[in-house]
Amino acid sequence: MQYLKLESIKSKHPRLSKLIDELAAYIEGELDQGRSRVVPSLAARQLKLSEAETLGLLAMFEDAGLVSARYEVVCKKNNVVLATAHKRSELKDLLPIHCEFCEAEHEADDVSVELVFEIVPQAARDAVA
Repeated sequence: MQYLKLESIKSKHPRLSKLIDELAAYIEGELDQGRSRVVPSLAARQLKLSEAETLGLLAMFEDAGLVSARYEVVCKKNNVVLATAHKRSELKDLLPIHCEFCEAEHEADDVSVELVFEIVPQAARDAVA
């Protein structure tokens, strides 16, 4: 099952085994802290990797069903998540978007989009158990 999913990732990429274990431990720590998502830049900093390397690892975890990519639409003025899309193609349908914090309708220039990975809780817990 999920532990097998981690082993499957490692068997396909044996040179990355240590990094896969480190990312799995990072995700476990996020869950222990009550967090439900992984921000690639924060994970990269913690793992002492580039963001590109971390995204590559997270893509492997996503392929294994341990995390799921999400796109968060964030108000640039207040740094508040206004909406979440499961696919990039859904983003254009979210605009304009209302922000209750600044009482404004935001267009594309007023927001940023952040790629995050939502942790599939039981799958991730089982994978590191």
